[in-house]
Amino acid sequence: MSARLTSTILPSMHRIDRKWIELSAGYQDIQSYKTKLELEFGRAVKVGQKLQFHKELTEWQKKRRIFFTLVAFAPLSIIALCLTSFYFRDVACVIIYWALLVAIILVTLTIAGRQYIHEMVNGMPVPQSGEALVVDLEGRWWDGLSPRDMEIQKAGKKEERSFQSFLAHSLPDDYIFQSFSPGDLLLLGPAGIWVFLVADWNGLIVKQDGIWKQIVTTRDKLGRKLREEKTREPEPDEQWLHRKQEMVEGLESHLRERAGILDLIQGGVVFSNPKVTLDKKLIQGNTASYGRPKAWVERIRHAPPVEGFTRERQLEILDVLTGPGDGQTASAKEEAGRLYHLAEDELRDYVAKLVK
Repeated sequence: MSARLTSTILPSMHRIDRKWIELSAGYQDIQSYKTKLELEFGRAVKVGQKLQFHKELTEWQKKRRIFFTLVAFAPLSIIALCLTSFYFRDVACVIIYWALLVAIILVTLTIAGRQYIHEMVNGMPVPQSGEALVVDLEGRWWDGLSPRDMEIQKAGKKEERSFQSFLAHSLPDDYIFQSFSPGDLLLLGPAGIWVFLVADWNGLIVKQDGIWKQIVTTRDKLGRKLREEKTREPEPDEQWLHRKQEMVEGLESHLRERAGILDLIQGGVVFSNPKVTLDKKLIQGNTASYGRPKAWVERIRHAPPVEGFTRERQLEILDVLTGPGDGQTASAKEEAGRLYHLAEDELRDYVAKLVK
């Protein structure tokens, strides 16, 4: 086992696979288990780390003394050879040859072992600082809830996955993200509930007389411009409103304390294709907001935080909106317990090796 047991926590937001249920209960348990681990192992880890530091310091000091002893003797050997060549002139050439050879060897060793030399001079061990507990239990829990790379690849078209990736790398880890189906995305965080419908349309987008159109200009083999106009159905803004209404009905039916929650649902249509052209003058009568990925991220970043919209509350809402589903499910609460028992075993082994 390595000296550090922590999992790497990415600064990006948390992505959650749809198979997970009991998210809110699992999050509450993981917070409780973190406190329990600190009480059980916190002091033992600190003592073990202190003992380990003293062992490393003693070993380093011993190696350092040997190193400086060798450093002191190395030039003395060359001086002795030079003095010998002075008093024994008959064999001076041979002695000078050996003196030069020794000098070359020492220079070569110095260059080759510069990392070791630097460690002996400036590599004194330092005591571990910060939190004593070295298992990032919550980080492991979030990592376990994330969808696997293969599942992300199946999430939808390239542009839809690009919007997911853009969100993941643009927002901090106090946001939770879930994909319900290709082009149907849900985001929860300090600024409320965000629902997005991703439209992979290129060309000029128009809405007039209640009809959405996609106008694409191409060129034929002779270089002449060809204008292709497509009527798009169903309408993305109406689709978004329908999705929002489904969420409202689900929350009204299952959420115990829903006062003010329904007003937090925001979002709209995301035109994710980089070759799309949006002109407000040509989009009239839209019933939902729309924009490019970058504009939506900026809007989320500048949205004011909602008071009392805690992580537990967000996961409770996600539990309701996700539901058990028809596919295979897994309990985030049971996962928290499993990770806790694994962390217990790892910490016992870690402490045992520190004090051995």
